[in-house]
Amino acid sequence: MGFIVVRATGTPFERGRSIGLGMGEAIEHSLGFVRRYLDAHGVGPHGLDHVVSPYVAAAEVAVPHLVEQLRGMADGAEQPFPVIVAANAFEEIYGQVELGIGSVAPLERCTDVVLQGPDGPLLGHTEQWYAGDEGAVGIVLDMPEHGPAVLAPVVAGTLPLVGINEHGVAVGAMSLSARDECFGVPRALVAREVLDARDAEDATTRARRSGRAGGYSYQFAFPDGGALVVETTGLRESVMAANVHTNHALDPSVAEVTFPSSTGSRHRFARAAILASTAEPTFDGVVGILADHDGAPESICAHPDPADGDEGSTILFAMVAEPARRSLTIASGHACTGEFETFALDDLR
Repeated sequence: MGFIVVRATGTPFERGRSIGLGMGEAIEHSLGFVRRYLDAHGVGPHGLDHVVSPYVAAAEVAVPHLVEQLRGMADGAEQPFPVIVAANAFEEIYGQVELGIGSVAPLERCTDVVLQGPDGPLLGHTEQWYAGDEGAVGIVLDMPEHGPAVLAPVVAGTLPLVGINEHGVAVGAMSLSARDECFGVPRALVAREVLDARDAEDATTRARRSGRAGGYSYQFAFPDGGALVVETTGLRESVMAANVHTNHALDPSVAEVTFPSSTGSRHRFARAAILASTAEPTFDGVVGILADHDGAPESICAHPDPADGDEGSTILFAMVAEPARRSLTIASGHACTGEFETFALDDLR
């Protein structure tokens, strides 16, 4: 079964509404998990408004067009706006939901790697998230009136976080939790802004924007063969030449405020680095890394423990981006079992 593909044009609200209409069933499925998660932790509609309102307020000042796009998505999918916000600010609110307002807790998701192929770099990304979102993945071609076209796989109900744009900038994003997180623009919205980058300089500027609530580790690959990582937290940031990253900070200054590195993140990083040094620099070589099971259950290709239910950790999709071709090859679910399908930005336009 192929992916749902949504082509979104027009104003931010219109583009959001197109995504909401086109992915309505998948969004309902994904937000069903969000509701079950909130209910399990005692957060009802009134409580959710209280939790998300500071992030909405910050985003309305800094990135009002993205808030409008979320409003459009809620309208098109016929879903409450606060629940859409919760899906897009999950990494900001989960610590508060589980531990109390103002609390931060570590969250570890995703592995990225870049190989330098004969036709340019290939960026591999595993979208590791909650098992409750399994199957809720689609493809969005987001075409703003002002800005580059963006091709991205998405978890239904969220804005694009990873993908490629018409400039050939390929982006992966990995969770990086830190103790300096604060009320501000949700990192998922910052990531959507990063996907508009023209080049390496613009990408690093966008990733390090002020006023962010928290941060990601961004893995970039560019058509000229360049690859770099930008590590961000709420207040700290670092740029380095790197082709592998997981969920712990490599820069000592950033590491001062992040949570201690976990065994799982360190293992995935070391394993990806070893494999990247020996793999054939081809699509199959990247997929081999994304499908690796060494160190299970803390492998790059993580599979959920059924006993964990919705809140188990799993791979929702595996992605290989090719900047020179402006294309993405994506498998829903795990790289080890999923059927990959290629999408070229120019063909979809």
